[in-house]
Amino acid sequence: MSTTAINSGFALFGESHLATLGLILAMSLLLPVAVRGLAPHLARPIGILLALLLVAQELVQLALMLQRDGPTPEMLPLHLCALAVWLTAWVLITASPRAFELVYFWALAGTTQALATPDLVQDFPSARFILFFLGHGLVMVGVLYALIVYRLRPVPASLIRAPLITVAVAVVALAVNASTGTNFMYLMEKPAGASLMDWFGPWPWYWLPLLAIAGLSFLVLYAPFFIADRLNARKQQRPVES
Repeated sequence: MSTTAINSGFALFGESHLATLGLILAMSLLLPVAVRGLAPHLARPIGILLALLLVAQELVQLALMLQRDGPTPEMLPLHLCALAVWLTAWVLITASPRAFELVYFWALAGTTQALATPDLVQDFPSARFILFFLGHGLVMVGVLYALIVYRLRPVPASLIRAPLITVAVAVVALAVNASTGTNFMYLMEKPAGASLMDWFGPWPWYWLPLLAIAGLSFLVLYAPFFIADRLNARKQQRPVES
């Protein structure tokens, strides 16, 4: 992967990129841990504040798109990262376990990839750069906040529901792409910048490795909960010493 920008100053894993990733990682871990340990009474107000920030930055992005291009199909929330913004906000407001199980996988399997290889052509301090990392970063903060503070988690059935819903969203996105010329979920062509898809061959053959990696990612992301459940079950089965 090249670290040079594409028609602009953005550099993959350049100083601004790495600094932003470090800030997002720090906030994703420190904020939930601090709230849970030091201010549990503020758990819901801070969660709602994060939700409002997510919605606000998404509305700003939509307003800028509307001002620049007018109403277009591109404004539909059919990229998984855009859907993750709205779903994360919903989780932070409602603490919905079903919504969390979906956004947990989308964020940690998909949003992390977007953060690592962003589809950007402008570097900091462009509005595009700031809004991109603000939106994706807040999703990560929100998901880990719900995990650590709200104590939400996926369950075994999540490994069935989440992939099925993801595939259903992809089918809808593909139909919209075919009828409007859009590229939601990058189903019609790869991102312009360097990404994991560069290793997977031409369209449409890169769909197959993406499906395989998504399935493997879901299993890996559920593994810590599976292991914890097994350990707890064994602990409960041990005879009580007299």
